[in-house]
Amino acid sequence: DQKFTLTTYSPTGVAITSSRTKKGELFLGDVNTQLKNKNITTDIKADTNSNIFTTITVNEPAPGVKAILSFKVPEQTSGKVELQYLHEYAGISSSVGLKANPIVNFSSVIGTNALAFGADISFDTKLGELTKSNVAVNFVKDDLIG
Repeated sequence: DQKFTLTTYSPTGVAITSSRTKKGELFLGDVNTQLKNKNITTDIKADTNSNIFTTITVNEPAPGVKAILSFKVPEQTSGKVELQYLHEYAGISSSVGLKANPIVNFSSVIGTNALAFGADISFDTKLGELTKSNVAVNFVKDDLIG
């Protein structure tokens, strides 16, 4: 396999990356563009199959919060909104698909150096039921060298 990547940056902070990969007789290519304006980053990627992947990230709309909107064109049901909260002893993430009957995901972890508690839950709004529910507790031990 051979891969060629070229990245250029404008004075205003726009980054454009183009890459081409040869796998046997097959050539794959994509173009990535990243735009940054204050606390908003927009990533746009076009591939050789005419798909356009877009991710818009807003850092710190509130302290410790990150908001992410992602979607793929031409796929109309691929949109997703995600909110993340990070704190010294906690991390929470929630996402929902942008379609008529989305699946809502929620995950969190709270802990210290000695103990961590986490949960991961998915709710299918079409079925009206939980499709995933995991809970875990982790006790951290220091290795004793003797």
